[in-house]
Amino acid sequence: MKKKVFLCMLVLVMALSLIAAGCGGGGETKGDAASEGDKPTIVVSSKTFTEALLLGTMTYQYLEYLGYPVENKMGLGELAVVRPALESGQVSAYWEYTGTVLINIMEHEPSFDSEESFNLVKEFDAANGIVWLDYTPMNDTYAIMVRQDVADEYNLTTTSDLAKAVQDGAHLKFITAQEWIERPDGLQHFENIYDFQYPKEDMVAAALNMGYEALKANQAEVGLAFTTDARIEAYNLVALEDDKSAFPVYNAAPLFREEILEAYPDIPEQMKALSQLLDNDTTVSLNKAVDVDKKSVEEVSKQFLTEKGLIK
Repeated sequence: MKKKVFLCMLVLVMALSLIAAGCGGGGETKGDAASEGDKPTIVVSSKTFTEALLLGTMTYQYLEYLGYPVENKMGLGELAVVRPALESGQVSAYWEYTGTVLINIMEHEPSFDSEESFNLVKEFDAANGIVWLDYTPMNDTYAIMVRQDVADEYNLTTTSDLAKAVQDGAHLKFITAQEWIERPDGLQHFENIYDFQYPKEDMVAAALNMGYEALKANQAEVGLAFTTDARIEAYNLVALEDDKSAFPVYNAAPLFREEILEAYPDIPEQMKALSQLLDNDTTVSLNKAVDVDKKSVEEVSKQFLTEKGLIK
């Protein structure tokens, strides 16, 4: 009797094992990257501003859906933090801008051509074990923004107009990020191109994204903007024309450590499907959903990926 019970239990255990194995195979829409053996976890990171958080979160959600083992480390820090983390292997991937590495890491002259800038940084980082995947059509470069009433009062449409107003004695409080003040492609480069110096007593350093809020609240007259930031229009601000081309190209691209792509060779083509969707108008819309409509980064990212058929 005991032998029969034992045999019955053995058959039951084997049946449950087979069922569990069948259920563990994942859905039909997902890839099998996670089941390819002992492969590295992809630690996806980002800088801290909205656009960077969106790009990083979309990458994390997309790769997770495809079945890759991923870890979320969004908002790690700006260039001085996230770049060393990538170089040391603390993170596996994050989105960067071509002009940022070209000027700040390589100490190269600014480039105003997207393909040239991309090829230069891609070749440079190949020696560092870092791979630049295809860049987006989106070029998120800088612009100088002013309040609409300030533009009207001083008749400002170009950045040269602003430089002349300041040289003529106008005291317009300029709010910007400390990083831009210190970066070689920042304040010093801007002043050199427009051949003037902004009065230091009229400059205020603040957190990276506080300029928009300060102008909206009439706490400053001038601020540093990003061309893909939806708050320029939403807050009735004016982005002045960069008539002397002081601001280089900054196309965004996903960076991956080489060993990650060696382990998962399908990632470049999969990421291209995402990158090619991100032009300036699309990126402005995504930023608006977070910064103006106050939706969460995770919600906006998931909705975009779903609408574009990259995840279900």
